[in-house]
Amino acid sequence: MRSLRALNRWNKRFPSSKSVRRGLTHLELLLVLCVILLNAALFLPFIQIARESARRDQCKNNLKLIGLAVHNYNDVHGCIPAGFEVPPEGNYLGWGWNSKILPYMNAEDLYHKMEPHIAKGIYGLPNSPEFQQRLPTFTCPSDIGSKTAAHAMIVSEKVANGIVTPGTEDWRNRLPHSSYFGNAGYLQVDAGGIQYNTAGTPTSIVPLINAGSLGHFGMNPSLKQRYCEQKNFGGYFGQNSYLGFAKVTDGTSNTIMAGERYSPTNSTSDAVGHGTWVGVPDCTRAQGLAMVLADASVRMNIGMPHREQTTGFGSLHHGGAFFLLGDGSARFIKQEVNLEVFRNLSVIDDCQR
Repeated sequence: MRSLRALNRWNKRFPSSKSVRRGLTHLELLLVLCVILLNAALFLPFIQIARESARRDQCKNNLKLIGLAVHNYNDVHGCIPAGFEVPPEGNYLGWGWNSKILPYMNAEDLYHKMEPHIAKGIYGLPNSPEFQQRLPTFTCPSDIGSKTAAHAMIVSEKVANGIVTPGTEDWRNRLPHSSYFGNAGYLQVDAGGIQYNTAGTPTSIVPLINAGSLGHFGMNPSLKQRYCEQKNFGGYFGQNSYLGFAKVTDGTSNTIMAGERYSPTNSTSDAVGHGTWVGVPDCTRAQGLAMVLADASVRMNIGMPHREQTTGFGSLHHGGAFFLLGDGSARFIKQEVNLEVFRNLSVIDDCQR
């Protein structure tokens, strides 16, 4: 005779104890959720650290690739590209150093598409998506700025026989963004450069003295003296600079060639600090010059945690920024670096300062 247990196995009205199923109680469910949240709280910071570490590695590698391209350009031309090129006559804008190294960083096709427009200057660049690309090598992964410069005042006025033909155009969201800037060096305020009064105070509270001039001079444009003729800041890049490495007497391993700057939150036409790999859209104002150049006149990451407008260097990496040295190596420099030391690193010949 079958046992009662065996009968219950086939009788749905009398299920055995082994077939009974029940859900989680509220207390058990709460306990599971607490364990999941606890694990998330414990491991999320490690995930964020790992992601930032990867972004830092990518940023450092970008600068190494840029340095290699600059050195390859030097091997071909006998000098590094000018910070920006401005002809004796013509518009107040010029192609930047970063656009000139495109053929040496796997962007030959893009450069060849730009070549027919080079003689006309930036103003002749068509409004085309191919000239608005945010190139990965010129982009720091931690820079959360826009893909294009929100505003760029294109000064199309032209100098011819000492006579200026005025003209200005606002290019909105046309020039592609860049996170890396050529080092111009530094210049004291009494020499017509930029200097900051209180290094720890945001520029929104205490403004820069002679903010962002980057050393241009001359209020009456002429064939002999253009308004955007830039003073010598002593760095690797400047107006029509075309520097040869033989002039770097401080040593290429001891001098800053380029560095990063994060995009400011201000996106108006007067915003200072946005960058582009195309060039200088206006060499008569800080907004234009600072699109390809940066200087060590102000300390790094000035005003942080605020994203200040500045012509200086800085990054959204914690505690400093990455820089490309003249020998092609990349280094992370802490923002606490002594300002005098930082300035000395930005010039190629301390003896001339």
